[in-house]
Amino acid sequence: MTCEQLVDNAIAKGIKCIAITDHHTAKNVDEAKRIGKEKGLHVIAGIEFRTEYGQKSVHIIGLFPDRYGDTVLDSKNLYELILCPLELSEAIIKQKGKEVTGTNDENKNFKEGIFRVQVDFKEASKLIKQYGGIVTVHAGSKENGIDEEMYHEGKHETSIYESLGPVKDELFKGGFIDICEVRNQKDMSSVDMYWKNFHVPSITASDAHEIRKIGIKPCWIKAELSFEGLRHLLSERDRVSFDEPSLLKRLHLQPSKFIKKLEVTKTDNALMDEVWFDKMEIEINPGLVALIGNKGNGKSAVADIVSLCASTHSKSWSFLTDKKFRSPKPYDRSKQTKARITWADDTKSNWITLDSLVDDVQPERVKYIPQNFLENLCTTEDDQVFEAEIKKIIYQHIPEEERYGKNSLDEIIAFLTATIIADEGTLKEEISKVNGLIINLENMKDGDYLKSLELEAAQKKKELENLAQAKPAEVAKPSGDETEESKAAKEEIEKLTNTITTLEENRKTSEELLTTITSEVEQLKQTKTGLEQLEQRVSSTKDSYREILNKYGIKIDDIVSFELHFTSLDTKIKELEQEVSKLQQLLKGEDNLSIKIKGEEDKRKILEQKLSEPEKLYQKYLTDLTEWQKKCDAVKGNAQSEGTLEYMESRIKYVKETLPTELTKFESKRRDLVIELLKQRHKEVEVYARLYQPISDFIKQYEKRLADYPISLNASLVIRGIQEQFFDYVSQAAAGSFYGKEPGLVRLKNGVENVDTDDEERLLAFAEQLNDWLKYDYRTDEKPVRKVKDQLKSGHTVQEYYDYIYQMRYVEPFFQLTMAGKPLSALSPGERGALLLLFYLFLDKDDKPLIVDQPEENLDNESVYRYIVSFIKEAKQKRQIIIVTHNPNLAVVCDADQIIRMSIDKKNKNTVSYESGGIENPEMNTHVLNILEGTYKAFSNRSNKYAIVMRDE
Repeated sequence: MTCEQLVDNAIAKGIKCIAITDHHTAKNVDEAKRIGKEKGLHVIAGIEFRTEYGQKSVHIIGLFPDRYGDTVLDSKNLYELILCPLELSEAIIKQKGKEVTGTNDENKNFKEGIFRVQVDFKEASKLIKQYGGIVTVHAGSKENGIDEEMYHEGKHETSIYESLGPVKDELFKGGFIDICEVRNQKDMSSVDMYWKNFHVPSITASDAHEIRKIGIKPCWIKAELSFEGLRHLLSERDRVSFDEPSLLKRLHLQPSKFIKKLEVTKTDNALMDEVWFDKMEIEINPGLVALIGNKGNGKSAVADIVSLCASTHSKSWSFLTDKKFRSPKPYDRSKQTKARITWADDTKSNWITLDSLVDDVQPERVKYIPQNFLENLCTTEDDQVFEAEIKKIIYQHIPEEERYGKNSLDEIIAFLTATIIADEGTLKEEISKVNGLIINLENMKDGDYLKSLELEAAQKKKELENLAQAKPAEVAKPSGDETEESKAAKEEIEKLTNTITTLEENRKTSEELLTTITSEVEQLKQTKTGLEQLEQRVSSTKDSYREILNKYGIKIDDIVSFELHFTSLDTKIKELEQEVSKLQQLLKGEDNLSIKIKGEEDKRKILEQKLSEPEKLYQKYLTDLTEWQKKCDAVKGNAQSEGTLEYMESRIKYVKETLPTELTKFESKRRDLVIELLKQRHKEVEVYARLYQPISDFIKQYEKRLADYPISLNASLVIRGIQEQFFDYVSQAAAGSFYGKEPGLVRLKNGVENVDTDDEERLLAFAEQLNDWLKYDYRTDEKPVRKVKDQLKSGHTVQEYYDYIYQMRYVEPFFQLTMAGKPLSALSPGERGALLLLFYLFLDKDDKPLIVDQPEENLDNESVYRYIVSFIKEAKQKRQIIIVTHNPNLAVVCDADQIIRMSIDKKNKNTVSYESGGIENPEMNTHVLNILEGTYKAFSNRSNKYAIVMRDE
């Protein structure tokens, strides 16, 4: 492609600046610059180099200013000063090409040769920088980029940062790279990594080798159309955008929100000889504009005039006062001077003379904060007045319909949280019930309980061993002849024995059934009681809303109908109670089973006397064996018979196998309840946040950007009063994690500090940690087991302690307004002034232009840098801002898009003049140094002295 084709194509695509970066040559630089200048396209000279790094070579680009000192960096000088020292003369390149082509075609050999030569990365970078140039490196997913080439060296399994290896220190930290050139927005991870780790910004570029690809991947850089504008990117990463900048989008969508130009001149009938602002036109940038100048040189004058033309409702002026420009003596200059502004939509305000009064009827099109607006509040020593002012501002910003007829923030909060707090009460009751169940299970899980069971089981086994040894000796059944009487008695005894066995089985079954049914009756009765309590709660809730609804002729009973029908439940309870009564009669009545068994046994004893001696012995053996078996059975028992071996073994098995699962289940239930309780608490927080919505919205929207800023304005849950409350339960004289007053207090404080109260899971984890600290002694690495009850003060139970920590009695919603971690009461007057200024502006949701006259007034430089700067940098993302300042932090650190330097020549009829440009503009840069820093010499002197101090430290 020709240089003219390149320029024409770029202009057609709306591009304002391009760089010519041929491989290893600067031949086209002069022609491209000449054509670009003729047609209105800024062209930057550049050269692309292949380096020794990577498998296929990492490519870098040198971008150069038009001149360096007295040397014009044209094609010839770039060739002689850059290419030749790097052994990239045409002769060398052609020779390299010839080695491949084997021909004498110089053009072909040159085109081939440029891809057969390489340069030393560091040497090339040093040489580029020696002549004021900028070094960019291909990066991200871009072909021949440093990311891809490093991955090619077998490091695919590592992060991009790690894959760079020693390159991190050699090239990036060594200062050999200024800018990374990535392929597109998909490389944002690389973009962020390079800035975070090396403070190296990134750009995108088409890297077009064909005319159709010009402008495919451009980026926007907010700067003057100059090499210096590009260089400024090195210290202000935010000036580059990979998509259309938000400022341009806002400018296109709402041009009426941006002031484009100020015009000031004398009136047609002006008689004064003084010049002042006659025929002055100031173009105004839509971003952040800083008005600078020495004292009394017209900075505040411009702010006053612009605000007046934009129908500000402020009546506080710095310049347009009766003692200054509106003074009637020797004549009123303001009556002979008129002004108007032009908006970005090209509409113009009416010409008005500078003596015009504020018209409150007209819509206010700018927000103006004059110099003395906050002065009284900045210097006040009355914290209550200060806090009252803040509360008043917040309350005024709450919509009328959301005040609910209340007269203060506290009243609104109490009204909106009443139902939430009632729900919390129900959850606390449930938590307390579950705590009781958990305590019961924990007592059983306790080692002493299990050990007791195992000892009792061992004792029962010993009893069985003793019984085994005491088993009646077997007696053979007699086989001889029997008398008729003996035979009849024997048969009758067998019948009685069967009857006794049946009766005993009935008694056992009845006893088990009585236990089961009695339990069922109690469960049904408790269910009924719970339902009755529910009915009472519903009734109470209905009563609480009855009066409100009655105002509107609405009956609560028409909305809520709740009835309990206990007929079926009462019938079932009655049936079961009758069963219980029958069983009790059967087991304990006048003719109960035990009496019947005794009667049958007595009959059997009488009949046994009629047996022959051998038969008597045999019957005695059978009786003894039966009694022995009963004793064995009584020792063995069953899982339901308390005190028996099987009961002990079932409990042991339960404790070892089932109890952990049940305990986990209840602990999980408790966790769920606590989380739900915390959700209710967060609902309270939401009420706070809703009332402070203007501030909360801003902080949430810019949460990441504001993460390192010292302003904190949040509604959240906080842990309060825990030190006093916790140690009211826990004794620091008992062996355990909290033994000792100071160590125990430190442990608790550290625990509190590590809690993220916005995270419900973390709050729950803290409660469980409090529990864990009592269950185990964390003073040693072994963490021996401790009993919670042994560490509680006299008069307190484990139930009370668990209820305290799991009902989250120490967690409450709170709205904290702090600066640098200090609450309002601890702020100095300067900090209060800064905070109130930010507070006023925080609440201003409007996107109209913001004009601030010397916001640093009454504030020290540290406060300006730490507080005002951070806010303005965020605010300029939403609206046009014009600042009058004599503080370098606001003009330079805030990275003003336009500097307007005002001056009044008082020896020449008070002629007002101005100069305008970006910070990167050399002339404006000098003005900033002279006016805001006190000249470069003074700035350098201070910088050197600071450096000495920092080295000493």
